Amino acid sequence: MNYFSALKFKVLLIALIFSFNGLLAQKSPIKFGDIPTSDLEAKVYSIDSSASAVILCDYATLTYAYYSSGLKTMFTHHRRIKILKKSGYDWATFETITRGGNQESISGIKGATYRLVGGKVQVDKLEKTAIFENKSDKNFTSHKFTLPNVQEGSVVEFTYQIQSNYDTEIPTWRFQHSIPTLWSEYWVNAPNFYMFRLHTQGYEPFVISKQEQSSLMLEGSSYASTEYHLAVKDAPAIKEEPYTTTIEDFTAKIQFEIAAYVPPNGISKNFSLTWENLDAALLGYDSFGKLAKPDGTVRDIVPFLKRTDSDTLAHLNKVLDYVQKAVLWNGDASMYGSNTRKKVLESKLGNSADLNLLLVAILKELKYEAQPLILSTRNHGMVNETQVLEKRFNYVVAGVLMPNQQWLLLDATDPMCKAGSVPFRCLNQQGRIVASGTGEWVEITPKEKYTAAQSVLVTVKANGDAEIKGDLLFQGYAAMAMRKVYQKEGEKALGEYLKKEYPNLQIKSFKVTGQSKYEDAFTISIDAEVSEAVNILGERMYIKPSFGLIDTENPFHNKDRKFPVNFGYLQDDLSTIMINLPEGYVVEELPKSVKAVTPDKMVNYTYQIFANGNQIAFMNKLFVKKTYFYAEEYHDLRQVFDLIEQRNLQQIVLKKK
Repeated sequence: MNYFSALKFKVLLIALIFSFNGLLAQKSPIKFGDIPTSDLEAKVYSIDSSASAVILCDYATLTYAYYSSGLKTMFTHHRRIKILKKSGYDWATFETITRGGNQESISGIKGATYRLVGGKVQVDKLEKTAIFENKSDKNFTSHKFTLPNVQEGSVVEFTYQIQSNYDTEIPTWRFQHSIPTLWSEYWVNAPNFYMFRLHTQGYEPFVISKQEQSSLMLEGSSYASTEYHLAVKDAPAIKEEPYTTTIEDFTAKIQFEIAAYVPPNGISKNFSLTWENLDAALLGYDSFGKLAKPDGTVRDIVPFLKRTDSDTLAHLNKVLDYVQKAVLWNGDASMYGSNTRKKVLESKLGNSADLNLLLVAILKELKYEAQPLILSTRNHGMVNETQVLEKRFNYVVAGVLMPNQQWLLLDATDPMCKAGSVPFRCLNQQGRIVASGTGEWVEITPKEKYTAAQSVLVTVKANGDAEIKGDLLFQGYAAMAMRKVYQKEGEKALGEYLKKEYPNLQIKSFKVTGQSKYEDAFTISIDAEVSEAVNILGERMYIKPSFGLIDTENPFHNKDRKFPVNFGYLQDDLSTIMINLPEGYVVEELPKSVKAVTPDKMVNYTYQIFANGNQIAFMNKLFVKKTYFYAEEYHDLRQVFDLIEQRNLQQIVLKKK
């Protein structure tokens, strides 16, 4: 039996033993230092040959103990990894963080590397001098080590224990990582006077999922407890996919949330928050609620911003412009202000909350119904309405309730944002208006699309070169991105962008119009050449009609996908290319025009091409009419993008007269 099959068999056997014999509870599936020879001999992981390393076993337990200083949790972690390639060496390095103030301590760090040398197992132990402790600040301490003498084929393992005074907090456990995990198991034994709510996520099934009544000895007395036992087998590597928020949203893991304290003889305490509780808590923070209220500083500003006409949107943009110019965003995304309003205005620098809570306060003083809206940015993860967790949010924007009872969102961090637009990082489905007693959920629906359109004339020469003249037009989020590049770094940076985006083109000159964020479109008029734009073989000329102006690669490479596709915004991608044929040539063959749509008609693709005399007209159109596609819709979505890629590889065939 080969290495991986043998391990799977062993893991399955262990699972069966657990199922039929409760007496073996909390027995580790591996013993430190006991490495099967087959583990060391393995060269590749047959299920995923691209894997640079494989977690053979990831095992952890958490239990409670009582000391003179009080109740503590004891978390023990043991991991064993097979290193298959040099690119997997990083998995021999591990870092864990403990909290300061004598609240947490780490002990029992032990590690080793195992290799076959001349048919014998060589063991290189982790030396204590190779464990590095770094106190980044008074609140956190890092412990980091790299296991010694790692080579391709090595097996590495380590174990440690963390003792914590945070007895209502149970560490989150990940069953899945960026490399395959053959077995991942977590045992938790918690006293029943603490009630926990469990949150699981991911797409990997549990082979063990149990909650059983047990007991704990604390202070010499036996307390009723609940034993949680969970395991996942053969979890594949989880990797970033195009058009997702963050991979953490889809990683198989379990989180424990404290719900209540119910002592045997005493008063119970409910830790579960409602959204109204969270709203009230945030409004009471100096770094949030206080900064969203008008004060003397705001009242000094408001006289310069009073309305002079009935155009509400124009006035909101005036206020937004003021904040964008008064305070520069320092690049930090936060839900909490970093300083007092006075200091932020004096320094003219602040984080996203400093700017956007100032914006809320000014709008309130101007008698708008304005409130802060909290959200989680795309790289921070999605928010679950069933989990009232403050830490799930990391950003705040301003919301204004319009006469149509719809919330208009404003963000002062990006000078290219106007009222109704928020940066792409904020397009993460929904956020929550924070207001005393009237908080509510709001869909974060972009008011603008991402529109890129080009209209060009291509003149093909008899030697195979081509001249290209025309306009590249950007609207909505596409224009926002282009204006940001142009206004920050100027024409030179824009020229570099064109070289990178259109590598086949030699740009002779370009002209920009529509630099203001209030203009409908940002346009680049180009004059360019393409050397050897076509292939000439004997009497025939072969032309790809896109001339490198269209991105034709299908971003969805994987055949299957477990995660949804989240574009963030709606998209229109339009190209019209007129091709002047060289003298002495006529059309012999044209690609066929095609149309394709997904079953729900939310993705629509059109490829049209036809000849008229010595000209060929080519049109390529893609419309994405919704932002979110479920995993079940992935196959149909991928088929349309496959067709786009295949169709744009087709060639026009010309022949000499």
